[in-house]
Amino acid sequence: MQNLAEGPQASIFHRLPAEMRALPQWCVTAGTATDKAPYGADGKRASTTDPSTWMDFATACRLAIEWRGLIGFVLSANDPFACIDLDVKDDTTAEDMERFKSIVTTFNSYSELSRSGRGMHIWVRGNIGPGCKRGGVEVYSQERFIICTGNVYIDAPVEDRHELLANMVTQMRPADYTAAPLPDAPEKEEDTAIIERAKGAANGEKFLMLANGQWQGRYTSQSEADMALMSIIAFYSPNNEQCRRIFRRSELGKREKATKDDRYLNLTLEPIRRRQAAEAQRMEVQRSAFKQAGDGVGTALAAMPPSMDIKEMHRGLVYIAAEKPMIAFRDNLAVQLPPPGMSALLKHNTTTIVSPEGETVASTFAMWMGSDKRMVAYTLTFDPSAGEFCTAEDGRHALNLWKPRPHNPPADWQQRLGIFLDHIAFLIPDDVERNRFLDWLAHIEQQPGVLPHNHYLMIATQQGVGRNWLAALLAHVWSGNVAMDFDLKSSLASGFNGQLSRKLLAVVDEINEGGTGERWQHSEKLKSMVTASHRFINVKYGLQHTEKNCCRWLLFSNYETALPLTVDDRRWNVIRNPSEPHSGEGYYRRLYSTLYPKPDPLFIASVRQFLRARNIAAFNPGAHAARNDAKEAVIANSRTRHDEVALELVASHPRDLITAEDLFSAVFDVDPNFTPDAGRKWALLPHIARKAGIEPLPKPFALYGRPKVKVWALRNAQGWRGALAMAVEAELNRITAPEAPLSPPA
Repeated sequence: MQNLAEGPQASIFHRLPAEMRALPQWCVTAGTATDKAPYGADGKRASTTDPSTWMDFATACRLAIEWRGLIGFVLSANDPFACIDLDVKDDTTAEDMERFKSIVTTFNSYSELSRSGRGMHIWVRGNIGPGCKRGGVEVYSQERFIICTGNVYIDAPVEDRHELLANMVTQMRPADYTAAPLPDAPEKEEDTAIIERAKGAANGEKFLMLANGQWQGRYTSQSEADMALMSIIAFYSPNNEQCRRIFRRSELGKREKATKDDRYLNLTLEPIRRRQAAEAQRMEVQRSAFKQAGDGVGTALAAMPPSMDIKEMHRGLVYIAAEKPMIAFRDNLAVQLPPPGMSALLKHNTTTIVSPEGETVASTFAMWMGSDKRMVAYTLTFDPSAGEFCTAEDGRHALNLWKPRPHNPPADWQQRLGIFLDHIAFLIPDDVERNRFLDWLAHIEQQPGVLPHNHYLMIATQQGVGRNWLAALLAHVWSGNVAMDFDLKSSLASGFNGQLSRKLLAVVDEINEGGTGERWQHSEKLKSMVTASHRFINVKYGLQHTEKNCCRWLLFSNYETALPLTVDDRRWNVIRNPSEPHSGEGYYRRLYSTLYPKPDPLFIASVRQFLRARNIAAFNPGAHAARNDAKEAVIANSRTRHDEVALELVASHPRDLITAEDLFSAVFDVDPNFTPDAGRKWALLPHIARKAGIEPLPKPFALYGRPKVKVWALRNAQGWRGALAMAVEAELNRITAPEAPLSPPA
């Protein structure tokens, strides 16, 4: 399954909630109007009832990028999630739209726009069994594939809304709907004993309030309140008849629909018992603590959350006591959840405490939270040159997100490299440029914490030469430390850069930043992004923190206008790739078979060993980027008409100095006082001037009887910096160029 519909960027995928990303219930889809079916890693149709056809989140993201598709989550009875799908069509009425808005507001959980951008997916915790639909609203909690866009509408965790959801579904069910046979068990205690336990529990006040019929102002309907009360009763009693009997003793149980027969109360009990059964099933399934992810941060969560005793929690969990408290797995630092989320994830872990009064069962996680033996850090950081716990740039004790990965190359690693070296030679025909690039890659492996001063832009006039294979290979070599298909333009515009956390390499595909009218508006941000010694990680989910900037950049483009570069650029190496794909029969089939449907671990380990063993003694990480014909072409294509005007102005203007307004008028050929977009042009002017060597003088001058006149130096800027206002005014008034160059007056 290849050549799917245009899909979102990887950064969009990672906006999805962490608790969903931790489960291996993902598939890839074309996501078109005619093909929304799920596909597995082998390219075949996946089944919503067969977990063997699903995959983990990282694999789904990688394949979606490679296949240019979308990803989606498969709902299962064994997970806690449900999705409310609000379907907006051309004939959707204004009344229905208001109803949809009310549903979104009421549930107030993680929500995202659908693939069309018109509908809405609301993700909640809840279990309703078979799905149902009515009036443009569909609800599913099992055996359903939901496309996930990451186009966030409500940026919130997936909230527990089982009572609210169950109530809504009860109203949506047809009048003749009968609940499936409910799980049942004999009574264990008298009714009065259960009532006393409920009254004395932590939520005893809520129980008494509901039992007394006090729901107005707290719930949107009595049915929702009924669900809340029945949930408390069913927690203590496994017997359905006892639950119905105790419920009818309450004030809520007095209305006719609860007393005339058992149908309404069974419909209320159905989602509660289903959720309890699913939780019991999850606890009985053998839990795998982690599966090897090979992503530099240890392992990833298996299908089920890990089983841990208190000692294992002391060894395996770290409490991050920051502005937004988080808890991380030491062996899988990609999983970071706030305390309530981690509590929910590990709630199946309990500890039996024996005392003279008898045995009590306590939450192991709650015991860990109150323990003075738990490991604590006060922020996160990323520094390959430091240990697991280190000092962050701001001086706080930090948990280091860098974790070296094991490396076990095969004995015949050199014999396995042929296809890699052949393809690098195809992409970079020049020997000098190719060896410089291989040194650059090897430096990432050998000195991950040392940021070089130069990065790479590869240009090919056509698609399909195999650069994406190279990027995918590097993503496997440094799995988890590569930002694949990074949305550079969106990041520069929004400021969100969470995808760069823990990254040694960022790959940007199809960049054409120099081909837009506003080509220089992001240049300073980009400069800071690639050169800063540290980076503040601004994420929508998780903890904001500062990391050491170790991220190299590899940019792909089909245009020589890819980046706006100046003649004095020192950061970007430019390589011109072949303009035609490789002509060898079966070449790309053999190439891509090394990575999917399943990556060849021995081949990947061999490439990593090649980079690790390569002699880079002559590589200078502080060197300036090389100048070649490819880079000259990018520089030439970076010049706009306004750039050419500025260069001509420097060459032909009779004076060294010019006022800011006259410079504006000369470059844009309009009066700044009479143009509607003057603000935008003023913002662009410094970038245009800088490329031509035009520099502003440090301070404005009182000239011509006008205060604060800004002046720019077309030439000899250094000499004019300390000039007096009188000399500046004289230069501005000079009509003709002197016969010989003059030095600026002291």
